[in-house]
Amino acid sequence: MFTRKTLLRAVGASLAAVVSLAAQPLRAQGSDADRLQKLEQAVSQLQKRNAELEREVSGLKKRTTWAPALAPEGKTKTEVASDGKSYVEKLVPDLSSAEKWKLFPAITELELFGDLRLRYEYRGGRLPSNDPTNPNDWQERERERYRLRIGLRGTLLDDWFFGVRLETSASPRSTNVTFGDDTSSTSPGGGGPFAKGSDGVFVGQAYGGYKGFPGFTFTGGRMPNPFVTTRMVWDEDINPEGLAEQWKHTFTIGGGAAEPVSYSKDGKNVAPPPPSEPLVKIDVFANFGQFVYDDSNPSNPIGPPPTTTQPIGGETQQTPLANAFMLGWQVGARFDLPHIAYFQLAPTLYNYTGDGNTFNIHFSGDPGGNQTGINSLLVFDIPAEIGWKVGKIPMRIFGDFATNFEADDRATAAGHPDKGGDRYAYEIGLSIGQLKKKHDWQIDAWWQHQDQYALDPNLVDSDLFNSTVNLEGVAVRAGYMFADAVVLNLTWAYAWRIDDSIGTGGIGDNININPVDQYQIFQADLSFKF
Repeated sequence: MFTRKTLLRAVGASLAAVVSLAAQPLRAQGSDADRLQKLEQAVSQLQKRNAELEREVSGLKKRTTWAPALAPEGKTKTEVASDGKSYVEKLVPDLSSAEKWKLFPAITELELFGDLRLRYEYRGGRLPSNDPTNPNDWQERERERYRLRIGLRGTLLDDWFFGVRLETSASPRSTNVTFGDDTSSTSPGGGGPFAKGSDGVFVGQAYGGYKGFPGFTFTGGRMPNPFVTTRMVWDEDINPEGLAEQWKHTFTIGGGAAEPVSYSKDGKNVAPPPPSEPLVKIDVFANFGQFVYDDSNPSNPIGPPPTTTQPIGGETQQTPLANAFMLGWQVGARFDLPHIAYFQLAPTLYNYTGDGNTFNIHFSGDPGGNQTGINSLLVFDIPAEIGWKVGKIPMRIFGDFATNFEADDRATAAGHPDKGGDRYAYEIGLSIGQLKKKHDWQIDAWWQHQDQYALDPNLVDSDLFNSTVNLEGVAVRAGYMFADAVVLNLTWAYAWRIDDSIGTGGIGDNININPVDQYQIFQADLSFKF
């Protein structure tokens, strides 16, 4: 009804306007015949326009439902839709991102994160020339792999936080799954092509913590590594279990305080200029960790305590009944000259409270000997780096130096009392570029050296140097970002045995020969971050 009245009013107004316009020339004309002809033409035009308006009203009656529309429940918003000829406004539910999920009220922030990586890998190891059966023979492995990690982290009321991450593979030093390695009929699921026996999902991180004290962070659970470190000492896939305490404070030298608020003539405040940047910014930090390395089970057995006989020295000792803990103590600082350069140094000490009942056999490192023992390890590690820019290109020199203060005892327990000097590990490298956004690139090249008795063989990187020690060599990595969340990395490394008179200790990742006289690896990774 409203539309019809509006259209009829428009017709009336148009008619009055046309008659008025037609009347003016009629008064100026002297001939009655001319005036009559022009009036007939005006009436004819009005009749045509009136017919068009009637057709539009009829069409609106057919297309319009005059019953009241029911508004959607909840919060709504107006959305404009078009059929190509006209526009229609309608109410639709307002499904904002904050209302698609119903969150526990105590959660103040929640982040979903993860990554997917596709990898081609080649690695090979060569036996020494004096091997009695297969001198200079290579063991090689090619494989296609993937990695999937997905997690949630968030903050809670009153300065608490948490994090959970699920990932593929049960290995602590690798989250990779190899395509086609579960085709055997004995594998879970029965095997066959495209089987899923290896495609399990495991808890990679599960931790909670508190940040209520200024500068302090307390974390417990299975957590990201809290220490500043390098791949020489820690495999980057390892998430230690236990407790961690962190502290950080920033000092500044130079710079100025913010200008006081000023006012214009009309009384409005004028934003002051930002304070000048400090000449030097110093971040001082301390990180401590108490990690459960081995849980002893049982803690008190029935009957007399079990004993262990060391295979090399022949000593008989009681098998430890207490848990073994790894303790880490790190203090460091980062000196930043804004827009010029920075320098970071993070001295760290690692010690162990015992050998546990899994790692209580003394480390040997030789063929057929123990490869995982943690006896006589007191490792002092100093990761460091310095960075600057050449034009707009970031550059940095990075390095690490570590020594085992108890290497003499570790070498003696391994049956090589004259090898206590094999106590050092170090790396030095150069990085050019930085991977942050689309079209960024980065090239890293470094030299790495790991003596037999310098490091914990259970923690060293599983890719470079194959989770083993007594190797040294060169590594190169080049990366390019196709998009903000898609990056390609190519990695190549080649290593040689350091001391030819002893083995290459550690449990090798697929290249499980000992000693490894030479070792080579190539990886091509395409990663998607989300």
